[in-house]
Amino acid sequence: MDGKNIVIIGSGIGGLSTGILLSILNYNVTIVEKNPLAGGLMRTYRRSGINCPVGVHYTGALGNDEPLGRIFRLLGINVHDLFERMGQDGVIDRYIFDDFTFDLPPGIDVYEEELKKAFPDEKAAIAVVAANLRKFARLLLDPSFLLNQGDLFRNIEYFDSMGDYVQKLNLSDNLRSVLAVPAYLIGVPLVECPLIFHHMILAGYLFSCWRLKDNGGKMADVFVRRFTELGGKLILNDGAKKIFLKSGKAAGLQLESGCSLPADAVVAAIHPKTLLPLLPPEALKKSYRQRILEMEETEGVIVVQVSVDAGTHQEMPYNIYRLHPGGKGILKNGIFCQLRRSNSPGKSLLTIITKSLYDDWNKWKNTKPGERGLEYEEKKLRIAQDLLLASDKILGKLTTPCIIDVFTPLTLRDYVNCAEGSCYGLMHSSSQLLKIASLNNVPLPGLYLAGQNVVAPGVLGTTLGSFNAASKIAGAEHLAKILQ
Repeated sequence: MDGKNIVIIGSGIGGLSTGILLSILNYNVTIVEKNPLAGGLMRTYRRSGINCPVGVHYTGALGNDEPLGRIFRLLGINVHDLFERMGQDGVIDRYIFDDFTFDLPPGIDVYEEELKKAFPDEKAAIAVVAANLRKFARLLLDPSFLLNQGDLFRNIEYFDSMGDYVQKLNLSDNLRSVLAVPAYLIGVPLVECPLIFHHMILAGYLFSCWRLKDNGGKMADVFVRRFTELGGKLILNDGAKKIFLKSGKAAGLQLESGCSLPADAVVAAIHPKTLLPLLPPEALKKSYRQRILEMEETEGVIVVQVSVDAGTHQEMPYNIYRLHPGGKGILKNGIFCQLRRSNSPGKSLLTIITKSLYDDWNKWKNTKPGERGLEYEEKKLRIAQDLLLASDKILGKLTTPCIIDVFTPLTLRDYVNCAEGSCYGLMHSSSQLLKIASLNNVPLPGLYLAGQNVVAPGVLGTTLGSFNAASKIAGAEHLAKILQ
């Protein structure tokens, strides 16, 4: 690409990571954000004096030589300033099913041992799963992975579905249910989850598991500070209105305020469906535009934030999943519980998350925050109270619980401009994987995509998307220099 002026739409972890990388590579980068604060789903918000998380509850592979740890180091972000390690007591997650419980431990070897203890009649099949997981873990640890993860055909066998994989191994329903959880974490059913994404999530957690020491606001501020230290410019509270073209090439951005930002390239670190209205209809081929519009989204969530007495309910060192299997590795529904210390004296924060379909909120689909009325608030509260009762059965009777906030798919949709309020965006299923991969090469010179919708979901996938965009703009050889 000729020229050095880059404009990035969106200041989530994808936009900021891309901005930092390109700044390191000596590009002049401006990030545009429609919200008053940068950070997207990284950032926390405050209710009743308590900082509440939005998108970063915990993540994996942040160790020094692990993929996300290497990425943070290359970005100049100190992991230990922001995160603390989980699993020190031997448990990262507790999976509670209808008739058995499985504790996810740190380390692939220990994971294999625990699976064999839980399913002694399937030791041979478990050995095959663990061997394949180790093989993929070695791929993740290879420094070249950061440059080559966008190449679908480099390791095409990893794009088979987990459904086909577990069927060939003839695994029991209970073992399939345990293996389904990593797919569940990125919003993809086990039967449709590509092997590469399942193993990426699982291996990442088994490498090492981490959660924020303080809050996502600090994490967002650290990314912003690193970006601006490198000379990057951040424009807040002014959204993108239109990408303008020159000689058939993306040539800059017009903002809602009317300000124009000429650029040699535009990076959209936003949902592809949100990108389309920013372009003239003729800018993209009809087939490409239609492909984006027809993409299936991952399901949305409803999140309940509850303050509880810290004296009775101290921080839990692990997360709890209460899951209801439907057979053959299908998880019909479930809830996630995380109990953390809070910034408010005498209070702990219980975060409860469960699936919530976008269509369940159709009645308010065309409304804005603060304008949805009493019926909407009552529905949110009813669901929150039901989830609180369900968490009582998991954690024991809660002392003086107080629901301090509830957010729905509509909240996420309006906050981060994500179609259908999905926290993981496009569904990275085996049936539409090639379609998603084809989005990487935008048929419009000067326009690039970054973020979770390009490579994979989650923090690791989103930052890999940033490397993908930087590689396309600067060239793989140029990017490789900073990876050495």
